[in-house]
Amino acid sequence: MEHDSRVQKTTGERHGIETVHGLFRWCAEEWPSAVAIVSGDRRVTYRELQALADDYAVELASHGVGRGDLVPVLMDRTPELVATLLAVLECGAAYSALDVRWPHERLTSLITALDAKVLVTSAAGGWPVPVVAPPGVQDAHNAVTAGREPHRIELRGDEPCAVFFTSGSTGEPKASVVPHSGMVRLFADCDFAAYGPGNVVPQLAPATWDGFCLDGWGVLLGGGTAVFLDDPVLVPATLRRIVAEHGVNGASLTASLFNLIVDEDLDAFEGLRWLITGGERASAAHMGRFVQRFPAVELNNMYGPVESTAVVTARRVTVEDCVDPGGVPLGRVLNGTKIFVLDGDRPCGPGETGELCIAGTGLASGYLGDPELTAKKFPEITVDGQTLRVYRTGDLGHYSAEHVLYFDGRLDRQVKIRGHRIEPAEIERAAARIAGVTAAVVVTVEGPQGRGRSLCLCYAGRGESAPDELGVRAELAARLPGYLVPDRIRRLAAMPLLATGKVDQRAVERLAAEEDHPDDSAPGAHFSLDPVEARLAAVFGQILDRGPVPPDRSIFELGANSLDAARLCAKVAAEFGVAVPASQVFVTSTVRDLAVALKPLLDAGIAEPGAPTAVPDTVTEQAAGPIALPVHYALALWEGISEASDLAYLCSMAWWIDGTPDVEALSQAILDVHGRHQALHSRYLMDPGPIAVPSADVAGPDLRQLPDEQTEDDAVAALHAALYRPLSLAEGRIWRCAMVRSTNSGRLLFGLIVHHVAFDGASQEPMAADLATAYQARLLGRAPEFAQPAQTLAEIADIYRRRRAAADLDAQLGYWKQELDGLPQLALPRRQSSQATDGPRVSVSRQVSGREMEPWDAVVRDLGSTRLVALAAAYGTLLRKLSGQDEFGLLVPFSSWAGDPSRSISTRMDMLCLRLRPSSAGGDLWDSAGKAVGAALAAQDVSFAEAAMPVLAGMGREALGRLPVLLVENLSDPELMLPSCRSEFVRLDAPTTLSELETEVWYAADGGVRLNVWVWTDRFPVEFAEDFADAFQHVLRAGPAALA
Repeated sequence: MEHDSRVQKTTGERHGIETVHGLFRWCAEEWPSAVAIVSGDRRVTYRELQALADDYAVELASHGVGRGDLVPVLMDRTPELVATLLAVLECGAAYSALDVRWPHERLTSLITALDAKVLVTSAAGGWPVPVVAPPGVQDAHNAVTAGREPHRIELRGDEPCAVFFTSGSTGEPKASVVPHSGMVRLFADCDFAAYGPGNVVPQLAPATWDGFCLDGWGVLLGGGTAVFLDDPVLVPATLRRIVAEHGVNGASLTASLFNLIVDEDLDAFEGLRWLITGGERASAAHMGRFVQRFPAVELNNMYGPVESTAVVTARRVTVEDCVDPGGVPLGRVLNGTKIFVLDGDRPCGPGETGELCIAGTGLASGYLGDPELTAKKFPEITVDGQTLRVYRTGDLGHYSAEHVLYFDGRLDRQVKIRGHRIEPAEIERAAARIAGVTAAVVVTVEGPQGRGRSLCLCYAGRGESAPDELGVRAELAARLPGYLVPDRIRRLAAMPLLATGKVDQRAVERLAAEEDHPDDSAPGAHFSLDPVEARLAAVFGQILDRGPVPPDRSIFELGANSLDAARLCAKVAAEFGVAVPASQVFVTSTVRDLAVALKPLLDAGIAEPGAPTAVPDTVTEQAAGPIALPVHYALALWEGISEASDLAYLCSMAWWIDGTPDVEALSQAILDVHGRHQALHSRYLMDPGPIAVPSADVAGPDLRQLPDEQTEDDAVAALHAALYRPLSLAEGRIWRCAMVRSTNSGRLLFGLIVHHVAFDGASQEPMAADLATAYQARLLGRAPEFAQPAQTLAEIADIYRRRRAAADLDAQLGYWKQELDGLPQLALPRRQSSQATDGPRVSVSRQVSGREMEPWDAVVRDLGSTRLVALAAAYGTLLRKLSGQDEFGLLVPFSSWAGDPSRSISTRMDMLCLRLRPSSAGGDLWDSAGKAVGAALAAQDVSFAEAAMPVLAGMGREALGRLPVLLVENLSDPELMLPSCRSEFVRLDAPTTLSELETEVWYAADGGVRLNVWVWTDRFPVEFAEDFADAFQHVLRAGPAALA
């Protein structure tokens, strides 16, 4: 089923919007009930956030905030922070988000530099300008009913939106003034990440940093949901949790954080559909591991400076990119941007290295209060006879002969550490001001085992008056933001010099790279430690890549950073099997203090989620008793138990196996998987809603061995006949297995079917993986131990309940009632009347190549849309042509992705009913499909079984069967890894639903699609299926022009 829900480009009005707050208001009007922000237990909808922004904009205006003002905002990360930023923009002003953890001296300096009228904060501190209190939680509750709206100010896209402070080479921070057009160019038609309705993204970047443009504004300007995290850094266990609890399916990570999770727990990315990473030079090794493990997940390498609003290029990373001698490419240029490679003002040829110079609507207007630097860094140049304003990045790069852009280094000393752009001179100047310091040099040090770069400050001082390393660190922490305080600080007896009298930079780099204690041996050798402390000290030593760790010194004093804290959590989980959040490390950062916090967890046996755990292979230890299931289960139950002969809603898997598998071990593995997953050993009933009753009495399926068949085609037919027989949900007969050998090829065909009430496409990979794990254990004569416990049906149901509790269900029900009331029946030609509720099926298959689908994909990229919209528009074009109708409905199965797909076999399948109205969109079916998909996804918390079926039931079951189904499957083929055998996945064709016209679209490896058209032959003749398949193939081959 289609799992890519990118924000849809639905109307021309979105493209006339020039401002960030204008785009947000558009989303709030389109999807008012959709959840915009999840923050702890709070769920804030787009309507609520817009109302609070409007209300607070009135408050700011009363304090004189208006067009052209720069407003500093000093707040913690909360929904109220976002509302405040929007309110500032609605006043015609620009915001500058500041960090409450920055030193007071620095904050005062920045507020003064902004020449601000007011400061928005609740922090006391003797500020240099009047203070306006920010909105609170109660204000958010009252804003919707208050209904205050500010005076609308029409802004141009080139007017200031935000001010971002970055490190400056003069020792003073630079203030980049970014226009609205910088973000609008990215997110009005986003083509590098899926930010639309149904997409859930963790919000990690601080609002002070331009990375907030991606995981903050990108999500909120697209209609998605941003999940605010409390922990200071994302650790693998937290990623697993938010995927399971909130349905997180995309993320924007710095390269350092991405590398950390790849190193510590690569499988923590399971459940993501897309990922963007950048902020530092890409690690080909880490990206290579990711794309090999998750080939279907879209990984984009991003590049861009704040002076061009966050990002200017994107590259969908391939396996080939990860072995490219030039490194992972920077990729293609994004919307509204041009990039030139220049030697001075001369354009460089292919393969020639030069400075990367950026032009376009994303450029900052300049550096606040520094016209000289602005003129230097933002000159006008003439290229190919065209005069353009550019930003000279100082980055070196080149275009290949194929016009692929590569990064080749820097022209100056500037570095990027964990996504922050840093000028070493600013740190050196701050260190030189410390009493007793006579010289200071900052260099970069490569981390161990590809961990990335960190900063080291080497300094010299005057005799006994010189401060020690801890004193220097404390002084710097009082003057600089945390990201500018070096990870390592080393005092030198004297600064090494060249014959010219200048500092010997290479010698300083060698000294910085030396171990702090090169003569020390094993951790704990010189300290009195108890057993827990000794094990923790060893873990600290691994993180710091050093010898003995003093048990009473903070890991941060010893050179660790926030990502090292995340690594520490992961290694503690692996070492002790208990969960320690990253926030705990910041509170108890020494070996002894962390051991004190850890010991009660060890005594209580609090296991780390995701840590290796022996899982019973029977159901005796698993919860029994009725479980109230999510509403969408009723869809499969309503269909599945209506007639015993009903063969719809069955999911199949099959593999050709070269080799001779152990049949007894495979039979036992099937029973192991049956016992592991509650969904497979439960009875399903309607009482009155859907319930499951897990039971140890529900027997697992036997592995039926069929007689040999001569040809492989005959073997497929025999397996199909054996598997596709009625199941019984009420009795708990949920799945069956069989195998058959082809005597011609010698290959064995193993297959299974599972009812949709317990299984879906996302269950295929865990099914295959669990079968393989259990089979390998049984070959060795032992019971399997699975890496993680399987999620229970109660856990999955609880996730759905919490999601629904956070949604505006009344509004979503209202949407579905409006869409479904009076839904016209589709009148297709050659349809025959019949009293049967279902009939004999026939299918016709067609292929469309990747080359033929490329024009559709190109428009999808241009519009920031998705293939689902393209296919729905093409399908609608065909239905409109055949029926002559300008309004009709169709059903699209989709997956709601609740629970951890890596460890749960269950059903997430639901239906979207799309009511296409091309006549109301000027005949534009793409526009109509885009609006329908976007709105339906925004109302997906109300199940089809809950919303649509009561309406359609009044029209009779035939009305439901007459709705055509478009089923889009974009999942990769699951691998069954059996020792000494090679397997190849096989698709057993069968209809999924009870629609009299069902069209399946299967994604192919070359980018093309395979079409399967199913019809009831007592409703449509076989010739209709053939003609329909031909016509759909023709529409797709004709490209988007067919929609005209």
